[in-house]
Amino acid sequence: MQYKPAAATAGPAAPTRRSQAERSATTRAALADAAIDVLIERGWAAVTAIEVCNRAGVTRGAFHHHYDGLSALLADALRRLYASMAAPGRPQPAGLTDLINATWTAIGNPRFKAVLEAWLAMANDPGLRAEIGPVVAEFSALVSPDTMSATLSSRRHRDFYVLARETMLGLALGRATNGGRPLAHERAVLAELRATAAKLDPG
Repeated sequence: MQYKPAAATAGPAAPTRRSQAERSATTRAALADAAIDVLIERGWAAVTAIEVCNRAGVTRGAFHHHYDGLSALLADALRRLYASMAAPGRPQPAGLTDLINATWTAIGNPRFKAVLEAWLAMANDPGLRAEIGPVVAEFSALVSPDTMSATLSSRRHRDFYVLARETMLGLALGRATNGGRPLAHERAVLAELRATAAKLDPG
């Protein structure tokens, strides 16, 4: 009987090396997430390159390799937040009630406090306003009735949506000034918005 050697046991697969583009994307995402976290926890004044780099676990050199400065990082971080609010594949609102709920899902998210912090910082700093003003305008477009013509079929619907949107922004600001906790009247206000929207929705 002819001897046949046993098949060699395959060793562990060698780890796949990430491309430079993948490493760069990971670093940028880590820096953007860190900047958002600092904005939420401590406000704009606490967002420094040192603090962000420490949280992200990257060097100052890496930070300056990917961003020209804090304003550029903040702009990227805000755009990432906006993208998460308008994630592709999410069902389009079928009516005014759905639209109110979708808008509150974005504005009521605890991470939306970072957007509010950036807006307030921009209002008090003309230089910063010039740099991130266009990014703020992108959010305005995201929640503008002009981009929702299919759902807002009448002037009454449009007017009510603007009223509801501004009310929800006020609720989000209330949370931001209350340690992230909803104010006592938040539930009642949202219930009234939804009830009115339901009355305005067709049949």
